[in-house]
Amino acid sequence: MMINPVIRTFREKRTKDLRAPDVIGELFMLLMLVVIAVGAGTGSALVVALGTTAFVISAGGTLWSKLSLAEVAYGAQPSDTHAFVGDEVEIVMTLENRKPLPIPWVQLIEFLPTGLLPLSDEGVKRRAYAGGSEIVETTSLAGYERVRFRHKIKAHHRGHYSIGPTELRSGDLFGLFGTVRRDSRSLQGVTVYPRIVPLDGWELPAAKPMGDTLSRNTLLDDPSRPRSIRDYRPGDPMKRIDWKLSAKRDELTVRTYDQSVSNDVVVMMESRTVDYAWHGYKYDVLESAVTGAASIAVRCADLGYRVGLVANGVRPTRGVMAAITPGDGPHHVRTILEALAFVQPLSLTSLETLAVDRGAHAITNGSSLILVAGFLTEPVVAYLHHSQQVGHRVSIAWVGREEPPRVTGIRVVDAREIFKIDSDVEELLMSVVDEQMEMNARMNAPVREYDRV
Repeated sequence: MMINPVIRTFREKRTKDLRAPDVIGELFMLLMLVVIAVGAGTGSALVVALGTTAFVISAGGTLWSKLSLAEVAYGAQPSDTHAFVGDEVEIVMTLENRKPLPIPWVQLIEFLPTGLLPLSDEGVKRRAYAGGSEIVETTSLAGYERVRFRHKIKAHHRGHYSIGPTELRSGDLFGLFGTVRRDSRSLQGVTVYPRIVPLDGWELPAAKPMGDTLSRNTLLDDPSRPRSIRDYRPGDPMKRIDWKLSAKRDELTVRTYDQSVSNDVVVMMESRTVDYAWHGYKYDVLESAVTGAASIAVRCADLGYRVGLVANGVRPTRGVMAAITPGDGPHHVRTILEALAFVQPLSLTSLETLAVDRGAHAITNGSSLILVAGFLTEPVVAYLHHSQQVGHRVSIAWVGREEPPRVTGIRVVDAREIFKIDSDVEELLMSVVDEQMEMNARMNAPVREYDRV
């Protein structure tokens, strides 16, 4: 049975040998040949026997170490490829020896980035020079044997984290000769969605987002306009059942609501936190903006809105978009959260430029625009004023360090306390963002290092 779905076979053509040729071992075998020759020349049977024994052991050990990692398959599979901050994910690591030759010992070293933290310190080493942790497991493998290791990790910060690189170490029975193979390609990773703040008691900063606007959109139940209660009927949504009242009446009871015209809501997020890129970035403001955008998008979706997203700073990745057309359904919300998970401090495109270029499909006519930002520029304010003039309802959720700015004709809500990051995770976020920027640079992404301010 094959290791599925992620598999790595350590062969010469697919992996990199991290060690230089075993010069000492080769010199030792050459020396033993000289000893054997000297013993034979002097007629010393003891010297010949000792030299022959040492030569056979060294030659066998060298050959065994070279063959130990041949036809060894390795796979690592997380139980979930998507998680929220605080969720636990189990990683199953599988080693399989696909040859009859046994392996006396093999050591597996799997690298985990900073955003994924092992819940147990057993078999875990902290990797200070690159951040993150190393899961270390040592075992032996008989011919055609397969072993599995299970580790639980916790998602600590938003982002996409690849598992790996992976390193295997093995050698001969006595540990005299060893070999190290490394697969620098990362295995399947985990995408961690942004933190979601419940907004049940907070008024959304959109002016009458479910008001009496004339529209051709279909009608839906407005949770803000309760009407009455009635007995449950087959086909009623489970979320409409009033469980407390049903328990008192000893029968299922459903709450009904007046209907309202559905509106589209587009959440806009500004990833810039300072005037110029070389000034650095305010990591706390950026994370508050991402948290706010994600929380508002989820809240709007829960209330029945069609939600879209326009966010600069989304790292270019296949399948992840910076502008998402309003839509509904759990899958659409996950698409928005995944895009926000990839937001980084640097944006090559200004928010107003992105909105204009992608606005034809991402910002629908008559939609409400909610800007989540901790930094405002005059071009962005001008774009918001223009949006008001063409029929959009515009509001701002402010998450900056400074007091909320006054913007003529636009409602600005102070959301700093709602979406602020906790002080106990401040140091972790700093290290995670720095590590992600370093990983992006290694991937030749259009990013550079920035200082925190």
